[in-house]
Amino acid sequence: MHFVSSSIYLKAKQLALAGGMPHDQFDHHLTVKEIQQGGKYIPISLLIEIYEWAVLNLSPDFSIDQGRQLNPDDYGTLGLSWKTCWQAKDILDRTERFMVLVTDHGSLRIEESNGFTTAYMLRDASRLGVEIANEVSFVMLANIINEVTGKTITPSRVTFKHTARSVDPFTSFFGCPVHFDHQHYSIQYKTTDLDVRTIKADKSIHQFLVERMDEEKRGIHASSDQLMGKIHKLIEESLPSGIPSIIQLADHLGMSARTLKRRLSDKGLTFRDYVQQIQQEVATDLIRNSTRSMAEIAFQTGFSEQSAFNRAFKRWTGQSPADFRKNS
Repeated sequence: MHFVSSSIYLKAKQLALAGGMPHDQFDHHLTVKEIQQGGKYIPISLLIEIYEWAVLNLSPDFSIDQGRQLNPDDYGTLGLSWKTCWQAKDILDRTERFMVLVTDHGSLRIEESNGFTTAYMLRDASRLGVEIANEVSFVMLANIINEVTGKTITPSRVTFKHTARSVDPFTSFFGCPVHFDHQHYSIQYKTTDLDVRTIKADKSIHQFLVERMDEEKRGIHASSDQLMGKIHKLIEESLPSGIPSIIQLADHLGMSARTLKRRLSDKGLTFRDYVQQIQQEVATDLIRNSTRSMAEIAFQTGFSEQSAFNRAFKRWTGQSPADFRKNS
């Protein structure tokens, strides 16, 4: 069961009620344990239900209104880190690293190439409500970047994989070309446009918040599905000997490859994407925190050739391994 921050759910519910949603429309939500206990996280399915009802009954542009009303205070420690980070580009970096503090449904991947920085939302929309959630995420990110910098930073392009209900409101909000029925969910900026100081930049406070977020992230991972922890550990330990196949991994876990695929899919992951995610985590950690050569790091992350590692690392981060070490 995927979760999401309850503050985002409450904002969506308040917006829908203000738009005319009957107060008893989602009374069944009140029987959910996390709602009754006022928990920090709730099942994301409850938010998805609000989104779907609102778009079908109130306004096809509900996602824009929801994304615009969300602010850093709705995102806890992650939101505080946005306020205090040094530059606008750090907002995307922190979201990529700590999105799990808001929801475990999907992830964000940042790539820098040819003068552009692109944030890819890795969350395929299996239903209407997830399409809305992806729209909300990009509206919110664009809004937050402008809010914490005090400047209007316009994206270069925004893309969605699903079919548009209406295009003009999105073009008007983002101020750039917006493409639907695209290959990716993405929002792209000129990299130089993101080299802008935030209003409340404070490196010491920000570092404290990053440490807090690391603690929160470890806590979430510790309390999440233990199977994912086992899968992560097995893949990480296997990398120096080569990337295991999903069949090998499933056999080791005592299940079928089909079951393992389904368990990963429940987390919004494919086996290939999860392996690459772990490779990137291991590689960035070794580059930042060790003096090992790039050839050794390539071997430790499952690459038989350093050139292949270099290409993959640049695809993941937009930088060569050497540049990443120099800039870390």
